[in-house]
Amino acid sequence: MAEILSALDGHVIAGRRGAVTEAPGVILSERQGLITVQLTAWPDTAAGVAAKAGEIAGTPMPPSMRLGITGAGGKPTVLQVGPERWWFLVSPTSDLGKRLQDGFPADQAVVTDLSHARTIVTITGPKGRDLLARILPIDTDPVVLPAGSVAQSVMHGVGVLLHFFATGADGDIYDLHIPRSFALSHWEWLVHVAEGLGVEVRG
Repeated sequence: MAEILSALDGHVIAGRRGAVTEAPGVILSERQGLITVQLTAWPDTAAGVAAKAGEIAGTPMPPSMRLGITGAGGKPTVLQVGPERWWFLVSPTSDLGKRLQDGFPADQAVVTDLSHARTIVTITGPKGRDLLARILPIDTDPVVLPAGSVAQSVMHGVGVLLHFFATGADGDIYDLHIPRSFALSHWEWLVHVAEGLGVEVRG
């Protein structure tokens, strides 16, 4: 596989900026080292495809489009992004894409290697949810957006996908999947908005 060059290459400048606070309110970084494999079924094959895909990938499948499966222990993260469509986030060295392709004839499902098509920006920190409320027109209340949640929204007129990935040492961790061609402009805007909350960029 060709080397994946980040759309943010050379633009993620580590350091603190914005509001002066004892600790950063928001921490921004790029999640690297993953590619996206898309599996698309047909309406009449979706249920069977989902069950078999879970067996092939060795992971549970998302119960709905609102809740993802966060990978751990070498397992892929799986997000349902449409009624018959799933994303598998895996290492570039993974053979899952080939195994899925071998597992389904075209009349059941189609596998697409999205590879570089999305840039993943990670948002965390004690004010990470406050930043989300400023950039996305969705309800970020924990009751509405609990751990594992997946939400499709719009950011500056561009469709993005938000995944409440996990909770870590710095707070809740959110992955924002942005189309590659808009990644740089959205990154710069995110940093600008986060400056008001006190932001640390990690390279």
